[in-house]
Amino acid sequence: MKRVSMVGTVHKEKGLASASALLAILERIRPEVLFLEASSEASGDYLNATGKELESAAVSRYREIHHVDLVPVDLPMPDAELFQFVGDNEYLFKTIERRSPEYCRLVDEYSQEVRAHGFAYLNSERCSTHWSKVREAALSAIEELAYPRLTELYERWIGTNELREKHMMESIEDYCRKTTFSNGVFVVGAAHRQSLIDKSREQRGADSSTILWDFPGFLEAPKESTT
Repeated sequence: MKRVSMVGTVHKEKGLASASALLAILERIRPEVLFLEASSEASGDYLNATGKELESAAVSRYREIHHVDLVPVDLPMPDAELFQFVGDNEYLFKTIERRSPEYCRLVDEYSQEVRAHGFAYLNSERCSTHWSKVREAALSAIEELAYPRLTELYERWIGTNELREKHMMESIEDYCRKTTFSNGVFVVGAAHRQSLIDKSREQRGADSSTILWDFPGFLEAPKESTT
């Protein structure tokens, strides 16, 4: 059975969440395979720091020292569709920000925690709980506004992420069945982490998984915030 450590991250450096900190985690785990939150078509952009500057810097530096296979596992999206999706999401969340002070407060608090605690926070249960609160605040704002277009965009955003996460997990499972290695790392945005943990448990429940998942085992949990 292959061990795969899921490392929740952010795409741009914030305080203790830095490329150097992620590189230190990779050095500690010493993966032979890195599963990337990128489609095969976009894997070159990933390494050239388009949209995921923190991860690409850490992965590039790790590759300079160690032999490692890079495996993109995200769902492909045509350029035109991706451009529309990004634009719609920007409109969606800007509208939520204008409506909901609570949503803004939670997003700001998340950024503060990431800066202060880095990867220890990003890979904690506390972070997962915080993301649940962010989503609840977003949904509450959408329900208050009662704009059909916003509801449609939010449901599409949720549905797209669900499809992406299923595809990523299935791609990792398929690679593990076909390839011989002992230790891998899945580098993925922390917002996806809890949903992916839940999906990994579904895999284990099916009694067919070839993966031994490791979630926070490579990190110390952050101390509770006093603010």
